[in-house]
Amino acid sequence: MAPPPAAAQPAAQSAQKAPAADGSRLRGAARGAAAGAVIGEVADDDAGKGAAIGATAGVVAGGRQSRKNQQAAATQATQQQQQATQQTQAANQQQVDLFKKGFAACLEPKGYTVK
Repeated sequence: MAPPPAAAQPAAQSAQKAPAADGSRLRGAARGAAAGAVIGEVADDDAGKGAAIGATAGVVAGGRQSRKNQQAAATQATQQQQQATQQTQAANQQQVDLFKKGFAACLEPKGYTVK
């Protein structure tokens, strides 16, 4: 009576296809380089050195943001999977209850007791 678990597979597959590179590191590097160039120019009159330091810091910050995004996507996929599982279980339980009701309706007129 159990339906095939094919309905749960698309959600699991979409969870595995999380974005590998969302551009967070590149954006972080660009922002860091811009900020570092300004700070380097003001502090040492060397915008290139400041840009390099800022770009490095930006890559690290962008990587942290990328990991946060991936973790949030994984959490959301897990929640969706749990929700789909609960819906499937509820639908299965409804089918079982409907079957039991029909089974009892057929047997009780013949004198059988169904619990």
